[in-house]
Amino acid sequence: MVFYKDYKHQQWLLPPNLEDIISDEHICYLLDEVIDSIKFEDVEVMYEGPGHPAYHPRIIIKLLIMGMIDGIRSSRKIGKNSKENVVYMFLAGKLSPNFRTISDFRKNNPELIELCFKEIVRFAKKLDMIRLGHISIDGTKIKASASNDKTLKKDELLFFEELIKNEIQKGIIEDETEDEIYGEDKDGYELPDDIRLNGHIKRFIKKKIEEEKIDCTNERVMRQIAKAYIKGDEERKKEILVKIDDAKKEMEKSGIDVISLTDHESRFMKNKKGMKEHSYNAQITVDEEYGIILANDVTQKHTDMHQLIPQIEKTEETVGILPENTEVSADNGYFDGENLRFLNVKNLAGYIPDKNATYEMKGKKIIKKPFGKDAFEYDWGNDEYICPAGERVTFRYEFFEKSTNRQVRIYRGTKCKSCVYNVQCVNKRMGSFRRIRNYGYEKEMRGMSTKMSLEENKKTYKTRAKSVECVFGDTKQNMGLREFLTRGINNVKTEFILACTAHNLKRMWYVLTERGMNIQRLSSAC
Repeated sequence: MVFYKDYKHQQWLLPPNLEDIISDEHICYLLDEVIDSIKFEDVEVMYEGPGHPAYHPRIIIKLLIMGMIDGIRSSRKIGKNSKENVVYMFLAGKLSPNFRTISDFRKNNPELIELCFKEIVRFAKKLDMIRLGHISIDGTKIKASASNDKTLKKDELLFFEELIKNEIQKGIIEDETEDEIYGEDKDGYELPDDIRLNGHIKRFIKKKIEEEKIDCTNERVMRQIAKAYIKGDEERKKEILVKIDDAKKEMEKSGIDVISLTDHESRFMKNKKGMKEHSYNAQITVDEEYGIILANDVTQKHTDMHQLIPQIEKTEETVGILPENTEVSADNGYFDGENLRFLNVKNLAGYIPDKNATYEMKGKKIIKKPFGKDAFEYDWGNDEYICPAGERVTFRYEFFEKSTNRQVRIYRGTKCKSCVYNVQCVNKRMGSFRRIRNYGYEKEMRGMSTKMSLEENKKTYKTRAKSVECVFGDTKQNMGLREFLTRGINNVKTEFILACTAHNLKRMWYVLTERGMNIQRLSSAC
């Protein structure tokens, strides 16, 4: 058998051109062309004047997006690739920015990264890859960079804050611990054993918990932080105090009862497996034609109900006002009267099923209650309901419901006591009369339920499965975005924008390759 001969020790006759090494059809050319077409005049002004030369924002943005395309989100790995990988070397113009430069840029320039996302969407529109015939909205839970174990309840946090400031910070715990470790007659030159130190800290905190009568479920977290504080230098101690103070402020601002000390802006959310973990709720709006993401966001809300309107508004900021009768599909998590009225006012064709319609489309059999709210016909003119027996259910009073943060109107039956269906219809715990709650938007919600009961509308709704759900599959499986690397709502938003930008470029690249277009001449063609 004959083998190829290698030439690793042979010198180049001429210095190689990176473009001769990279395949002509590589996606990096599209990335390079599109980012170079974006104007950065406002940013470039900030770099004018004397001083050390800086890397142009284009270079860092290209590296960040290319990293996301390859599923590389670590700034250290991206920085390493700029020295070793010819694709990254080409995008960086043979420069090698330090990983800290890349990390700081991502953290300090969220507006610029968002601008690039919007410009790439507009670029796709110029290439006729966005039709706005049907758009789909959906959300998914993405795990935060936070451990479920490193959490404290509100009373635990307040107790530990006082313990840090009044006991540990003043050195009381250090003195007591050192006496036990070294002995009262020793001067402290002997090194304490970490295991013995842990034991003394444990006994000290447990004693204080018993004295204060705190219902503590995560004493271990307190011990870890106390040990880090005792052994840390001044900078580390200051960092711990700031972290505790930030967590306290976040609790007061948001009204939550449990907080993560790792990422205090994350929230407990239930994932697909039914487990609760610290997460964020990522939202996207996708054009059905080629799967281009039109808008994206990350929120701390665990439900999708109030995210439809912001997604439509973000979409229109980027691509302009949506044409009338644009189809908008979303799952039953967005089935809300306010959302439905918003779509009607904008003359958009909504396809949002309620829970019953969703169960039916999944093949589940729904047994409708003969005396459920849906069995009561609503009289729009008189603002009354008509029960299955033909009697009137009239308005009585309204109040603000804190659990739903909404105004509720209560309607009550008029002849329930003498009705033959009284036993089946009236909940005896609520009295002798049937009561119906109305959260407003009754016309819109009943109209959408009727609309989604038709087979042709169910078929239109199902088109979302091949667009928006595939996007989440790409970002999670191919890019590895099952868990955020960054922490804090603003940082994870930037990380998610980069993922959405990378997805759009991949979709554009696939379409352009199929069309046989010259990627390196796109900007002149547009």
